[in-house]
Amino acid sequence: MAFARRLAILPGGLGGLGSSIGKKLRAQGAHLAILYAPFEAARRDQLLATGYGLRSADTTDGISTYECDITSPESVQSAFSSLHGDLVAPDDRALFPSILVNTAGYVSLSNMETTPPEETLTHLTTNVYGPMLCSQAFANMYFAARAATTTKSTMPAAPEAPTTPTPGRIINLASQAAYVALHQHGAYCASKSALLGLTRCMASEWGSRGITANSVSPTVAWTELGQKAWGAEGVKEALFEKIPVGRAALPEEVADAVLFLCQDSSAMINGADIKVDGGYTIR
Repeated sequence: MAFARRLAILPGGLGGLGSSIGKKLRAQGAHLAILYAPFEAARRDQLLATGYGLRSADTTDGISTYECDITSPESVQSAFSSLHGDLVAPDDRALFPSILVNTAGYVSLSNMETTPPEETLTHLTTNVYGPMLCSQAFANMYFAARAATTTKSTMPAAPEAPTTPTPGRIINLASQAAYVALHQHGAYCASKSALLGLTRCMASEWGSRGITANSVSPTVAWTELGQKAWGAEGVKEALFEKIPVGRAALPEEVADAVLFLCQDSSAMINGADIKVDGGYTIR
């Protein structure tokens, strides 16, 4: 399988889009390290069962879970230290930290003039600061693992070791909101635009060191939450009229775009954004 013995880290991996992405990565052999928010702790097992068909977070199922507040440097460091000790460090069952998909996000609606300051800050910390912290932690883990692998591959005693280092992949979940002004989405649009800029900087600085960084920008995804927000009669029709293909994105379609960017054959795609929006942003 394409991602056998590779570790894929998914902040927000218990969500609708996160679990769709996680399932596709897992089907290709990746071991998942899911970072879930503290407010999801009480529902962790339920979300695992719903999203992945699991009854527990047993690592033998190819999934490990870690509680993490991605807006806290201490919490991010603790989670990455734990997953490194559990999954990367052991020689007999070590996984290579190859993939990071930042799927965690936040959105709330309000008019620009009445958006509370704390709501603006929550958008920025969750949608920009969190991916920055997680990407930094992942990059440093990747660089260390790559250096160790390169050292082993040059030793005469290990001729079977791979000569090409395992690639690193960062994919950030952005949004069509990064490109257009959506009513009552001021803070959200700003945060997703910032995420695109952050992704480009990751791609520029880390591309020569083995990590490509890209983003995926969906329109409304027809997850359970998406259907609750947009599924009402009249609301759905108004939304679909704005999308040239006439419907919302399926979670699996967004996941397929992420999976494509994770592949070894996508090595020359770096700093790009794939719009899975049915043409919403071309009008």
